[in-house]
Amino acid sequence: MRHSVTGALILVLISLSPRVRGGAPSLATQVHTIFQAKCVECHAADLPRPKGKFGYVLDLARVAANPKMIAPGKPAKSELYQMLVHDEMPDPKGNSPPLTLAEKEVVKAWIEAGSPAYVTPETPTIVPPLTFRQRLVRCLGQFHPPTTHFPIALLIVALPAELLWMLTRKDSWKDIVRFCIMLGAAGAVIAATLGWCDAAFSNYRGASSQLLEWHRWFGTATAVWAVVVATLLEFACRNGSSLRWRYYFRLALVIGVVLVNVAGYLGASLIYGLHHFTW
Repeated sequence: MRHSVTGALILVLISLSPRVRGGAPSLATQVHTIFQAKCVECHAADLPRPKGKFGYVLDLARVAANPKMIAPGKPAKSELYQMLVHDEMPDPKGNSPPLTLAEKEVVKAWIEAGSPAYVTPETPTIVPPLTFRQRLVRCLGQFHPPTTHFPIALLIVALPAELLWMLTRKDSWKDIVRFCIMLGAAGAVIAATLGWCDAAFSNYRGASSQLLEWHRWFGTATAVWAVVVATLLEFACRNGSSLRWRYYFRLALVIGVVLVNVAGYLGASLIYGLHHFTW
């Protein structure tokens, strides 16, 4: 009899212990995995401009503490769950598919359980500290976004300036074209170089990783083409009596403007999503 009572007490204690009560940690881990797969494209902490100014989707404690998103124990009153259940998140215009029915049930159970934040830790990965060279490359890469604005503006402005020179034949417009092209080509090379530095330390995943590749190579092609445009312009200026080089330059300039716009669109898509232009 004594052994039976003792056994019963042990079972009660086990049932009340954090380990069992902690079906919750396993639940939090599942939610973390779902958010990692479906939500970081728009709401990762490393994004410069996460959508909705919500860039901490993997910080479950912070998500659960936001009353605008989570009403603990009440999925029906939790905006986050309602957006997931109605397939409003992930963004239908993005690259991440909506949550499956099973995934939605996991998120619902997580909220009903009080939105626990403990995630079962994985085996830690030992990351060696960055060398001075790596830190320098990473630091330089941070200047990529602001430097892109100069070649974009200068190379695009050169096209209407060239058209105005064709119409008016004023040397002032011709000088403006040359200034924009030379400075724009130099700026494009600098921006593309810094872009490679920046990409070396990026952690885009899935579709965003593929988008980064497209942006990187289009940006590189734009920089190379800008140098070609500048070279053709120099030939045109040195052979002013021959219109052939000027025609070559104009054709190259139009192609260059197209490349600039494509590379810029892809770069913006890394921040705002692939379909950020809508009617």
